[in-house]
Amino acid sequence: MIIKKVQKKEDFFIQFTDEELESLNLKKNDKLSIEYNEGDNSCTLKPYAKLEIDLSEFTREALEELIIQSVERDVSVNEVIEEIIKEYIDKE
Repeated sequence: MIIKKVQKKEDFFIQFTDEELESLNLKKNDKLSIEYNEGDNSCTLKPYAKLEIDLSEFTREALEELIIQSVERDVSVNEVIEEIIKEYIDKE
């Protein structure tokens, strides 16, 4: 028998007031990316751009591949699509 101790895990987050959200032109639950700057030990938060993707235009094989990558890497399909788009932009 293996006995394990349940341990506490803390999450860190930044909370904005309604006034701060308004001044930053953000809405509650907007997703932000974080860019770290090791030079001055700071970070920059940037809102994600909204992108409409019509999944009905994807082939069944393409949709299956998105799901497979998502499951294998234990990330959301959104994250898989984001990485594919980033790779494409970097190549161009």
